[in-house]
Amino acid sequence: MKYAVIGAGNIGCLYGGNLARIGHDVTLIDIAADHVDSINSNGLRMDGLHGDFTANVRATTDPETVSNIDVALICVNGYTTQVAAETASQVLNDDGFAVSLQNGVGNIETLTKVLGDHRVVGGLSFHSGDMQGPGHVSHTNKGATFLGEIDRSQTERLERLAEHLAAADMLPVVEADIMVTIWSKFVHNCGINAICAITELRPGHIQEVPELDEFQRMIIEETLALVRAKGVELDDPDPMTTIKKYCAKKFHRVSMAQHLAREVRTEIDSLNGYVASESPNYGLSAPMSAALAMLIKGREHLTGS
Repeated sequence: MKYAVIGAGNIGCLYGGNLARIGHDVTLIDIAADHVDSINSNGLRMDGLHGDFTANVRATTDPETVSNIDVALICVNGYTTQVAAETASQVLNDDGFAVSLQNGVGNIETLTKVLGDHRVVGGLSFHSGDMQGPGHVSHTNKGATFLGEIDRSQTERLERLAEHLAAADMLPVVEADIMVTIWSKFVHNCGINAICAITELRPGHIQEVPELDEFQRMIIEETLALVRAKGVELDDPDPMTTIKKYCAKKFHRVSMAQHLAREVRTEIDSLNGYVASESPNYGLSAPMSAALAMLIKGREHLTGS
């Protein structure tokens, strides 16, 4: 099967590298020329939780050189989903489809507007990676890959995709309702990513600072209030406890912290910024989320991203 990974950052390299490791034809599409050049010259170096290996993948900055792709993995930040969707429409074959492995909400809707409902599969990743330099990514956190058809159907393509990801040790879990899972991950990310990014702490450090632990609780409460107001029913009856327990044992560097360190734009508008902007539409106030989003914007300005 021919895979294209649109957005060859940490997550894109984790999936592309491991699919290539088990023999799939993988092309990485990214805008970072030095990263692409390094991969084409030396291969994609992967280390960390999946071991140390060099993946044989092709990389390019030019989507026009890519065609007849069966599956396009969308691994870009939310603010470039529209561009990624247009790229997917260009590189996919007639029966091909796109899989979103992105954070935040709204990505599925953007993809379906461009590709059509039948050409989009929902997904989420609880894996984490850390870019060590051009062409080199470390696998820092191992978690599930949630997948599901957006119409809740069970399909042969979904089964085949899950088989490939299982063979690549990316721990696929097929969900009955992937949109519920996406909203659950949204709450999870809102409660962790920006807090760790702005403080430069790891998730496991949050509970060590009582004031920060309380701040996280307030952020999660604001997020859950919006989710309830929108009529979304999560499959977790107690997300607060789940997130707190998750953080207690995780010490990886979150993706938003990596974005700030690399001086690139973050996904804050699709996470806490979304909570801040959307809450007033439901008569809610989200001052903590708004403050956190504004602080991240300040850091982005400082780095020039």
